[in-house]
Amino acid sequence: MTVLFIDRCRSFIAAFLLIYFCVCSAHLSHAMTFEISQADMMLMAERVFKNECSVEKNCLLEWGAGEDFLSLGLEHFIWFPDNTHGIFKDSFRSYLQYARKAGEQLPVSLDKTPFPSCLWSSRKEFLNSKTSPEYQDIVNFMTKTKHCQADYLIETTKRSLQKIIDAAPQAQRSRITKDIFQLSSNAQGLYAIIDYINFKGSGIGQDERYQGEGWGLLQVLEGMNDTSNAQEILAEFVRSAKNILNHRVFNAPNNRHEERWLQGWLRRVETYLIFQSGGQS
Repeated sequence: MTVLFIDRCRSFIAAFLLIYFCVCSAHLSHAMTFEISQADMMLMAERVFKNECSVEKNCLLEWGAGEDFLSLGLEHFIWFPDNTHGIFKDSFRSYLQYARKAGEQLPVSLDKTPFPSCLWSSRKEFLNSKTSPEYQDIVNFMTKTKHCQADYLIETTKRSLQKIIDAAPQAQRSRITKDIFQLSSNAQGLYAIIDYINFKGSGIGQDERYQGEGWGLLQVLEGMNDTSNAQEILAEFVRSAKNILNHRVFNAPNNRHEERWLQGWLRRVETYLIFQSGGQS
């Protein structure tokens, strides 16, 4: 009888653990799968672009003052020149790979294997190139592939969210997963996630740190207070994001003078509270 009881207990525990694992796995998988209309997807991509600069064709290629890389497209993909290594990821060549697989025709200057480094070695050289065929071809390419850029934005977000959950501290993983699930359940919260990842990264890379502290989406999620109220979670996300951005500026090397960008960064995250699906904001 004792042996039978123990066997039954073991069977019950095994069944419980299996159900628990399946429920958790389904929860994580669902967090990585979200439904979004084509209209909302394009709206999000355009809002990310608006946040990066302004909705102007020339802004599809931009080399900011004080930066050592070119930014391109709706998401301002980063493209480094040869022999330039920053703390940010060179994302433009990843997009080119995606666009090529999607069947987009790349400009001759980009359609190479491997994909080239930035065609211009400095901001000055880039600004002097705006009448060149290479410049015009790349602007036209980024203009005509906006839908492809929006698709890429969604796909990279899905991958980033899974990596963020995997990298989250064990003690906070359940709560962070729940917060991601809640935020991504509607267009407004999904916009906040997508824009912040594009804006300041996932927060996973160890090279994305100042004085050991990161500023990406993972750090924002870690800094959020637990809330069961779905109406309050976006406001809590914005509060945490502002705190993380302030800490980034405080920790940044003095020669970067990042305080000049802080107010713009804070205004950007405030847009997460006013974004509305259907083209209103």
